Amino acid sequence: MQQTLTAEEIIQIWISETDKVVEKTPDAIEASFQFRTELLRLLAQGKPVSPEQLADATSIPIAELRLALDEFAAKGGEFNDDGHVVGAALTLNPTPHHFRVNGHDLYAWCALDTLFLPGLLGQTAAVKSTCPVTGTPIQLTVTPEGVATYSPQSTVLSITVPGVSCSRETTGPQSDTCSQIYFFNSREAAETWVATRSGIAIFTMEEAYKLARLNWIKRADTKGCSECC
Repeated sequence: MQQTLTAEEIIQIWISETDKVVEKTPDAIEASFQFRTELLRLLAQGKPVSPEQLADATSIPIAELRLALDEFAAKGGEFNDDGHVVGAALTLNPTPHHFRVNGHDLYAWCALDTLFLPGLLGQTAAVKSTCPVTGTPIQLTVTPEGVATYSPQSTVLSITVPGVSCSRETTGPQSDTCSQIYFFNSREAAETWVATRSGIAIFTMEEAYKLARLNWIKRADTKGCSECC
């Protein structure tokens, strides 16, 4: 399906849908922000994160934290057999989106995650992905302030539209959100892939980073981020 909404309109849809998720009391928003950011920072160390580690890092009571982790698991968070978190936008499990940060080889659930995770982590990441149409390697350097470099220069992203091609009810690499957000080495390649799917837009790198900044990084700066993906 051809894109009928502008990039700005789609960005506003994402923001509006995320606003619905964060309509909570200030205390709940603060606790959720602390939970998510500390979880990402621990995962960035390259090891599974236990509930006890997360409780120590956040000072959230362990009983309350276990309830939050149960809810996260129900929505698509990744856990190992020991009940430790291994994936929350940033993941230890291989995906098409390699994400190297602080000397650790990790992965991201989708292409868009690679653009906001450095801002949340406060660290620069080297990203490697592959165009699903042509097989062309795609490489980026993403800093906490933005996308420093990317190659090829014609790289674009497929972006889902909440309420049209994806739901925000679940997350994870197999969700209808993350499973449809990729890097492509050219708009022509992206158009070939999008042509057989409904409600998928094509964003330039600049448009995609604007979405990442407004919907995740800016929220984190104001302690209002509750969903990592």
